[in-house]
Amino acid sequence: MKNNDVYVVDTKIYKYSNDNVFNPSTVYPEGLNIDIKSDSNIYDCVRRLFIQMGLDKGNIGKKNWNPFGDFIKKNNKVVIKPNLVKHINESLDGNTDSLITNFSVIRPIIDYTIIALNGTGSIIVGDAPVQECNFAEVIKLYNLEEAIKKYNDFNYKVELKDFRKNSNPEIECTVVDIGENSSLVETDEYYKKYAITNYNLKYMHSHHCQGKHEYLISKDILDADVIINVPKPKCHRKAGITASMKNFVGVNSKKEYLPHHRNGSVASHGDEYPESSFIKYCRSVAKNYSYTHSKIIYLINGVFYKLMVLTHKERFQEGSWYGNDTIWRTILDINKILLYSDKNGVLSNNKKRIIFNVADMIISGEKEGPLIPSNKEVGLIVASFNQLNMDRSICKIMGFDPKKIKYINEGYKLKKFKISSLMEYKFIDQNGINSEEKYNKNFIPTDGWIDYLTTNDKKTILKGERRNENIFYYRWSWVYWLYAY
Repeated sequence: MKNNDVYVVDTKIYKYSNDNVFNPSTVYPEGLNIDIKSDSNIYDCVRRLFIQMGLDKGNIGKKNWNPFGDFIKKNNKVVIKPNLVKHINESLDGNTDSLITNFSVIRPIIDYTIIALNGTGSIIVGDAPVQECNFAEVIKLYNLEEAIKKYNDFNYKVELKDFRKNSNPEIECTVVDIGENSSLVETDEYYKKYAITNYNLKYMHSHHCQGKHEYLISKDILDADVIINVPKPKCHRKAGITASMKNFVGVNSKKEYLPHHRNGSVASHGDEYPESSFIKYCRSVAKNYSYTHSKIIYLINGVFYKLMVLTHKERFQEGSWYGNDTIWRTILDINKILLYSDKNGVLSNNKKRIIFNVADMIISGEKEGPLIPSNKEVGLIVASFNQLNMDRSICKIMGFDPKKIKYINEGYKLKKFKISSLMEYKFIDQNGINSEEKYNKNFIPTDGWIDYLTTNDKKTILKGERRNENIFYYRWSWVYWLYAY
């Protein structure tokens, strides 16, 4: 096994269990054997992936097989980071299967972490989802609280945490300032344009300005010796795709620390939308004050949204298009912090923690991810110790050119705090070295990326299909803005 390689297992499974049972199908020699289910399932496929990776190769099939023992040592603190972004998917053809990481993939990861720690150390499963996420409802989706309780009943100490400071004031955080090492430095001249929807921008500008780039990172993350990243790959309105690297946005405990776009048109040094537009400008100003929850602001926003729908063929807003020049910089910054910062948040020249990535692609999300994706049956689980190489492979599996995804393309250009060398890795399936093209699933990108990520012969067809799908939304969603609040 090489740390830069990417591994995939084709499960031939295209749906999750409906009964919230995530146990192995049989008694394994090394297993915890808390519960057993009779039919073959995803647990077994995740285990097969670890065998395929050659983890603890000499002991495979034995009682003392300890796959995570290759990188988790006794007394380590391990954080398992799934994607728990939101409790509901409002897409017309999607559900939470394409929105958040399914516990059927998380369960074996917890089990093998427990085996590696052998009664020592600590395990935390946590995320910092979006502000409108009801964390309690996410937990209910897969009976996570009951699952964690069962581990604790067997004296396996596992914690479940919401890393958001606003909803969990007791969570400990560290302000990490990477200053001139930030990828945002190139746009510092326009720092007052940095924005994220539904948050106070003045607060953001106090943390991201010339010479200062601060992120609020959960102390549990910085204290971790090992982070096991379990993303849900999807198309993404701002970044093009979200997979391993974008999933780490969820280690930041306040979203006000995360520049997602720059307000205004490209001509005004923004990246929110391509062409100058008075109507879009007015709506953007209204959106910037939506965090106040003022009914007047929502009314103004609704009016200008309706005007935009009636007068604009191109409806990009909030940086939700391929010209977004901000979010990729934020993604790279957070990955630099996770790899190179010490427990106090100070960057070092040496990597400070191990990151292992396992992507849940049994069902992925296409079209309008990350929050309203449509279900895409893929049947794959992908793993690697290198999140940049893994995202490059996942991008190819989606059918996209990685050179067109800025955080991937620019990630390979980093001269300091490198995430990976230039594409020096193998893509390995159960048959050995292979190519991602074999698994091309032809994802449909978000509206703002169709022109950029798809070939000419597919653009007209896809744009026509998306226009028909969205006609109801574009005609009537303005009512939501007028009356929802």
